[in-house]
Amino acid sequence: MKYQDIDLLRIVEIAEGAGQVILKYYREDVDVITKEDDSPVTAADFAASNFIVEELKKSYPDIPALSEESPEEIFEERKKWSRFFIIDPLDGTKEFIKKSDEFTVNIALIEEARPVLGVIHIPARNETYFGCEKGSYKKTIKETYELPLENFKEGSLRVMISKSHMNEATRGYVHNLKKDYQVEFSHVGSSIKICKVAEGIADLNPRLGVGTKEWDIAAGHAIMLGAGGDIHVMGTLEPVPYNKESLLNPEYEVKRKELLNTRLIQS
Repeated sequence: MKYQDIDLLRIVEIAEGAGQVILKYYREDVDVITKEDDSPVTAADFAASNFIVEELKKSYPDIPALSEESPEEIFEERKKWSRFFIIDPLDGTKEFIKKSDEFTVNIALIEEARPVLGVIHIPARNETYFGCEKGSYKKTIKETYELPLENFKEGSLRVMISKSHMNEATRGYVHNLKKDYQVEFSHVGSSIKICKVAEGIADLNPRLGVGTKEWDIAAGHAIMLGAGGDIHVMGTLEPVPYNKESLLNPEYEVKRKELLNTRLIQS
């Protein structure tokens, strides 16, 4: 599958290769470093980042890449970029450290502040979600499926909540939803939450409170767009923008296509 000059299946191959790099560390104990923002990082994060950046450079030498683990100078340089890859080499490091299988490799292509192509690989499950404007898909060992897989049910909402970030604001948000909908909610780690909305297993994933950055959601955002959905700034119908001066995301709602014209909670 092609997106302009990008071979989407090549990006899938790179993400899955990074997954193999990560699994080598997953099977042993790894040292954990705490970054300035109190988030953890391991040797697996750096090894996967190096692998992805080098492989992208081989295939697309003219397109710059921004990784969560990139050197500081790249963060200044990227303000000039109109097109670039953005990478979270190991999303869900906390889950990885706990030996949970809920961690992912995220690669996206940003063009003019919009995610246009995305791949999310789940190494421990050997599953990959990928997509662009032409459509989005889930790849397993046996088969590849077009997304979404499940239909929307009017009057009810299946809400996917972060495993590590269930706060009072999110509880209040879910409580308000219950005024108009029959709500079921479940928890999952990393960008798998967004994949589940694209898949149709969930309808909505809200994120309230700061903490996520562009590389956390860019790949999932592109996959959502290919599946007909979007990621809106909380309380609005505006999509989350990219390559901002600050890479921090605003509060947001991941919505399947049937909810795109609905303001679920007023800002």
